[in-house]
Amino acid sequence: MIRVLGPEVSIADVVREAQRHGGEVSVVPAGSTKAESIDLFAEVLDFPDWFGRNLDALADCLHDYAEEPHEDGLTRHLVWDGVAQLRREHPDGYEDITSVLEEVTADHDTFVVTVLDR
Repeated sequence: MIRVLGPEVSIADVVREAQRHGGEVSVVPAGSTKAESIDLFAEVLDFPDWFGRNLDALADCLHDYAEEPHEDGLTRHLVWDGVAQLRREHPDGYEDITSVLEEVTADHDTFVVTVLDR
């Protein structure tokens, strides 16, 4: 499950809340298009060079990211920030990426995603 929060929420508050629960926090900015957003996931999360820059590759790499060993099995928090423009101008791209995020969180109990719709 992913959590979607509106524009009134401060990213600093979201990150602090995630840090209080322990684990790693990564903030991925949304791009203005689906392709740009996928590229930003790859850049921020340091996906491998062979990353295919499509939804299947995004799902595969996010599953790998969620499965990577991390300190004491603590939760990995991913914040996808600033999705309002993508959602408004490219709703299909937004929905496609959101579906991938939902799939990955459903498969990994220690992977939590917050989407900031601002």
